Amino acid sequence: MLRKLGQLDVVAQVERLPGTRIAGEVERMSHAALIAELAERVCEDRHPVDGVYELTVTALEELARESDPRRASAYFLTAALELLGYAPQLSVCASCEKPLPAKPAAFSPSAGGFLCDRDDLGMPPTSLAAIKVLRLMAAGDLQTYRRLKIDDALMTEIEHVLTTQLEHHLDRRLKSLQFLHDMRARS
Repeated sequence: MLRKLGQLDVVAQVERLPGTRIAGEVERMSHAALIAELAERVCEDRHPVDGVYELTVTALEELARESDPRRASAYFLTAALELLGYAPQLSVCASCEKPLPAKPAAFSPSAGGFLCDRDDLGMPPTSLAAIKVLRLMAAGDLQTYRRLKIDDALMTEIEHVLTTQLEHHLDRRLKSLQFLHDMRARS
C-alpha cells in the first residue's frame, strides 16, 4: 500500500510474492543490484516504460537459475539497450551501413555499433565469436543462449561492448556497474 506524505510516497505495507530466490553471494547480488539500478534508471518517476517490469523479473529469475551471474546480467543489458532504443548495430557498419564481413570488428559506442575496416578508427577489434553471441542475444533467443559455452574471455568482450554502449548513452554511470568493475579488477 502506497500513501502520500506531502511530496513523498511512503510504503506502508508490502507482501512478498512467491518466486525464485537469489543466493546471497556478493557477485550474484551485485549483478542483481545492476539489474535493479538499471530498471530504476530506465523508468522515470511515475512514468513506467512498457516491458521493463517483465524484463526485470525475467532477468532476476535468470540470475537465480544461471550458474554464471555475468551471463544473466549481460542478457538483461542487451534487452534493456533494445528497449531504450540504444541497441548497437551488430550486422552492418554503424558508420556507412554496409554489411559487416564475418570477421572481428572494432566497436564504437559513439558511432552506435561495430565498424567496417574502412570506418575503423583504430580501436581494438571485438572477436567474431563475441559479435555472434551479441547477435544471438539481440535476437532474444534465450534458450539457445543458455546452451552456449562462453568462457571468461568471451564474456569479458561481450560485457565490454554492452557496458560501454550503456554508459555512453546514460548521463551518469551506474554505481552497481562500477562496483562490479572494481570487484573484478581486485580478483
